[in-house]
Order: sequence, then C-alpha cells, then structure tokens
Amino acid sequence: MAYSLLFGGILMEVIGSFFLKRANGFRNLIPSMMVLVSYFSSLVLVTMAMRHLPLGIAYALWAGLGTVATVILAVVVYRERLSLARVSGLMAIVIGAVLLNI
Repeated sequence: MAYSLLFGGILMEVIGSFFLKRANGFRNLIPSMMVLVSYFSSLVLVTMAMRHLPLGIAYALWAGLGTVATVILAVVVYRERLSLARVSGLMAIVIGAVLLNI
C-alpha cells in the first residue's frame, strides 16, 4: 500500500511538472491550477507513504523516478532533445535510486 501511495505521488508530481511549462509563469489559469493541485496531491500522497517507508528511500524514488518520467514526457510532448550528458545524468539518477533501495 505504501508503494502505491508513493507511485501515486510520483505520478501527481510528473503531472504538476508537465503543466509548469503550460502555466507560463502562472499567467494561464487552468494550467496554473493543475500545477498547484498536482503538487499538493503529490506531497499528501508521499507524506502518507512515508508513514511506512524510510525517508531516504521514499524521497529518492519520488525525486528520481519523477525526474526520469518528466524528462521522458518533455522529450515526447515538448520535443526536447536528449544529449549524451542528459542520458548519462538520468542513468546516474536511476542507479542511485536503485542503490538506495538495496
């Protein structure tokens, strides 16, 4: 159950990050509301998950998987480019999250 809450929190964080670009500096109302609601929901879900998960593991997964998913979404939706340095950085994040969970 704790991991379900955590992954829900990760999903909400990715949704919030996706809408950051569309919010245009909080000038667009609907995307701005999506950012606020998504980030708030993410924090609530992650906080609930941390009742049963260690802080280091929960935060590493939340930040790491959220970053990787956000970058993938940015590449697919916003056509952002992946460089060797970016791919290497993403791999380092994933490896770090895996090592923290071992």
